Amino acid sequence: MSERAFLWVTHQVAVTRWVKAEVAARAPHLKFAFSRPGLTTFKVDGGDASPASAVPTSFARAWGLSLGRADAPATALEVIRGFTDQPVRLHVFERDIDVPVDEQDLTVRGRRAAAIDAALRAAAPAAFLPEARARAGDRVIDVVVPHGREPDEPWLIGVHDHDGDAPATRHGPWPGGVDHVPLPAEAPSRAWCKIEEALRWADLEPAPGETCVEIGSAPGGASYAMLCRGVNVLGVDPGEMHAAVTGFAGPHGNRFTHLHMPAAEVPKKALPRAFEWLLCDVNLAPMVALKYIERFVALAHGGLRGAVLTLKLNDDGVFEALPRILARIDKLGARTVRVTQLPSHRSEVVAILTW
Repeated sequence: MSERAFLWVTHQVAVTRWVKAEVAARAPHLKFAFSRPGLTTFKVDGGDASPASAVPTSFARAWGLSLGRADAPATALEVIRGFTDQPVRLHVFERDIDVPVDEQDLTVRGRRAAAIDAALRAAAPAAFLPEARARAGDRVIDVVVPHGREPDEPWLIGVHDHDGDAPATRHGPWPGGVDHVPLPAEAPSRAWCKIEEALRWADLEPAPGETCVEIGSAPGGASYAMLCRGVNVLGVDPGEMHAAVTGFAGPHGNRFTHLHMPAAEVPKKALPRAFEWLLCDVNLAPMVALKYIERFVALAHGGLRGAVLTLKLNDDGVFEALPRILARIDKLGARTVRVTQLPSHRSEVVAILTW
C-alpha cells in the first residue's frame, strides 16, 4: 500500500494554503497531490502509511488513508469490499464550502450525505455497523462527498482507525469528526456552538457537579453550554453576562458566578481551590492569552480534567507563530493535546487538552 498511499484531510476552505504550508513544514515526505474545496490530499513519498496515520496539520477536522474514488453506491461498495470483508463503521459526510456555516441553509447541508449513507446501508446492510458514532478500536470507512448545494462529482473513499495510540491519530467519533451543532434560540452567543462542537469532536463529557472556569466568558454562550451539562461555572470577564446565564437554574443545582474583571486582575483567593475544566475564548493574540491560561492551569492545583482553548489566527504572522504557541501549550502538563478547526470556527483553531 505504501507505494500508492495517499493521505486525505478535510478542513475549512479558507485555510487551504495554511494546510499545505503546515504539512510541508511538519511532514516533507507528504507531497501535495490534489484538492477540492474543503479536501486536500497528499501522496506519501516513501515510508509507509496506514489507517492509523497521524495528521500533520492543526486544521484537519477528519483525515485518513485514501482507498479510491466512486460515483455511485455500487462502485463505492466495490472499493470498500476490496479493502475489508468485515463489518466496519460508516462515516458519510460532506466537504465544506466557502461560506460560513452560520450563513448556510441547514436544510441543505448534510442532505446529500444522508441520502448516500442510506443508499449504501440499504445496498449492503451487513457491511456496516449500525451506529455512526465510532468506538475505540473501530475501523471506519469514510465517504467524502460534495456539499449538498454543489454539483455531484466522484466521492473519495477513505479509511481511518478510531482512537489510535498517539494523540495525533485520534479522530472525532462522528462523520467528518463532528458536524455543526446549530445554535439554540436561548443560547447567548455562537460560543455555545464552538464549545459543544469541541466537546463532541473530542468525545468529552463534563459531569454534573464539576466546576469550570471560563476566561473571557461574556456574553455567555460557552458558559451556558456548560451550565446545561450540570457544571458549575465561574466566568471571568469585565463585560456583562446574559440573563440566561446569570439567572440559570438547572435540575442539578449548579450555578454561574461572575468575576466582573479582566483575567489579569483575578486574585488567587477568588478561584476555587480546584476545578476540573478551563475554557478560554478571548479576543487576544494567542501569545497574550497564554499568559493567563498558564496562570489558571497552575491555580487548578492538578485537578483539571480538560481544557478547551480557542486560538485566534487573524493573519499570516499568527499562523507562522503557531508552532511556538503549540509548544507552550504542550508544556501545560496535559496528557493529550489535540488541535482542530471546528465547523463554527472562522479565523481560529481550538486546542483541546485532557489530563
